[in-house]
Parts: sequence; C-alpha cells; structure tokens
Amino acid sequence: MQQLEEPQGEEQQQQQGQDQDDDLMIPLNVQARLAEFTDRYFVKSFSEHQYVFQHSNRLYLSGINKNHPIVKSDSDIKEIEFTQKEQHVKGKKKKGGLKVKSDTVMLKVHLENGEVYNVVAGHDGYIIEMNENLQKNKQYLKQYPETKGFVCIIQGCRK
Repeated sequence: MQQLEEPQGEEQQQQQGQDQDDDLMIPLNVQARLAEFTDRYFVKSFSEHQYVFQHSNRLYLSGINKNHPIVKSDSDIKEIEFTQKEQHVKGKKKKGGLKVKSDTVMLKVHLENGEVYNVVAGHDGYIIEMNENLQKNKQYLKQYPETKGFVCIIQGCRK
C-alpha cells in the first residue's frame, strides 16, 4: 500500500522557504505577495536594458532588466564598482542625497570574460539608497535583476 504524505504544517513550509532563501529571510508565500505588491503599487517602465519602477510617493527603484547583456552572458560577474559615493540621508524628507541625472553612471560591472558594462540611474533625482547587497553577493545583479538585484532607490525631484 502506498502511504499518503501528510500535508505540511505552516511552520514546515516557512522553514523550507527560509532554507531556500536564507539571504532574504522571507517565506516563499510572502515573496509571492511582494510580487503582487510591486504590480499593484508601482508603475513599471522598461527601456532596452534597464527598468525604473515608479511609486506614487516619487520614489524610483532602478536596475537592469532581464534583457541586459549582463544577465544573458554566460560569464559570471567578477567585480561591481560603485561609481557614486552614497551620501547619508536623514530626516523625514531624506535630505543629503547625492543629485543624479538619468544618464549618471551608478555602477561599472566587470565580467570574468573582460567585458565592462555601465549601469545608469535611469531617472533624475537624489540617491536615497544604493543596494549594499550587491557588494556582498555580486551575482544578485545577474540572478535576481528585478528584485534583490536592484541598483538604487532614487527620490524624484520636484519640478
């Protein structure tokens, strides 16, 4: 006779989700809801190789999309060079961020095959945060370009 497996409890499912993604520490069922969150609250703009997700509060999440040569390349990322120095922002209005233009180079990505790619800001504004996780795990940029591998968060300029 074949024994049926008992359905897993909520705790076991959460543990499996955490095992699969220790760096993020978010269960898989919550990650699915995060995808719905970005679909619901962000206006997504894609160019040939880059994306900018715009929130209604004038914050922009910028990064490379799945069609970028970095993602499509068989070569791994050797080094990520941050070209913009992160400023410490403070206060309710996030004062102190470095002003950037949409074509300002944020990162230089060096691949193991010798190719070098520049990643630009994608929008005018002030840098609120650079993705520090890219320093710890360079492959996030290639493996998770539109989630964990974002480049920066920019606060839009008032006109």
